[in-house]
Amino acid sequence: MHLVVADEAQKTERDRHTYAAWGSPLTVEQFLQREQRLRAHPWSRDTLRTWLLCDGSGRVLTSCETFRTPSYLRGPDGQYTRGDSFVIASVFTEPALRGHGHATRLMDLVATELERTQPGAQAAVLYSDVGARIYRRSGYQEAPAWDWHLPVGQGDAGLQVDSLLEDADVPAALARMRRPDVPFYLWPEAAQVDWHLERERIYAELLRRPRPKACGAVVNASTALWAMMARYGELVVLMLDARSEEDAAALLEAAGAQAHKAGLARVVLWEEAGTMPWVARLPEARREAREGSLPMVRPLREGLPAAADIPFARALWA
Repeated sequence: MHLVVADEAQKTERDRHTYAAWGSPLTVEQFLQREQRLRAHPWSRDTLRTWLLCDGSGRVLTSCETFRTPSYLRGPDGQYTRGDSFVIASVFTEPALRGHGHATRLMDLVATELERTQPGAQAAVLYSDVGARIYRRSGYQEAPAWDWHLPVGQGDAGLQVDSLLEDADVPAALARMRRPDVPFYLWPEAAQVDWHLERERIYAELLRRPRPKACGAVVNASTALWAMMARYGELVVLMLDARSEEDAAALLEAAGAQAHKAGLARVVLWEEAGTMPWVARLPEARREAREGSLPMVRPLREGLPAAADIPFARALWA
C-alpha cells in the first residue's frame, strides 16, 4: 500500500464515490458542482490536498482531504510560535473495502508525511462523525463536544446590535476578535471563514432557498459570525467573541432573528468555556451532546496540551 496525492481527475472520481455519504439532499450532479466550487475557492486552492491510499495495482482503498490552517503554540517564555495544523476531512472507504484497517493506515501515513514534509506542522485535527475509537488507533484523542440549541426569533435582527455584517466585512470582523489565552489554539484566516459562506451560497443556489441577510453582527466590542447550514435547517455560529453577558444575548438574538427570516429552525452554537455560563442563562437554550463533528487531535510535535484543553470554534470545522 502507498500514499498518493490525487490529481483533478482522481478527485472528481472520488466525488462520485463519496456522494453516498455526503451528497443528500443534492443530486449527484449537484454534488459534483458543490465539490468543484469548494475546491475552486481561494482557501481550498491554497491549503487543500486530497490523499489516496492505493494498493500495488493502483486501486484506491480509501481517501481523505487535508486543509492547512494557522495554529499557535505558546512557549516557556509566554510567546506564541505560529505554525500549521492540518484539518483532516472527508475520510471515506467504500463499503466493500471496509473492515481491513485501510482508514487507520491512511491516517498513519498522512500524519507521517506531514511530519516529514511540513517543518511548521504542529497538529493534525479532525471532526469525527463515527465516534472516537477508529481514530484513537492513529494517536488521536478527542475533546468534549457539546452544542447549544437556541430558538429562532421574530424580532428585528438589528435592534439590539450596533451593526449587521455582510460577507465583505469578515476580514475586519475577524481582526477585531480576541485570540484565546490558552497554550495552543487554531485560528482561521478570513478565507477559511468565507469558505463556510461559500458553502452557504452553493446550497442556497442549488436548493433554491434564501440566504440570511447578514453573516454576523457587532455590538460594543463584541462580534459574532455565522453561516446557514441549509442541509439541516440551521444557522451555525462560526465564531463568538462576547465581552459581556448582555452582548452575548444581543448577538445571539440577532442570529435568531436572521435564522427566522431565512426559514431556519434553530441556531446552533458550539460550546466554548468562555461563553458557556452566559449562553446557559438564555431563555430556551438547550445543551446537547454533539452527535457528529467530534474534535480530535494528533500532535505532530512535542509540547501540545491535551485535546480537552484546546478550544474549537465552528469556523475551524472542515
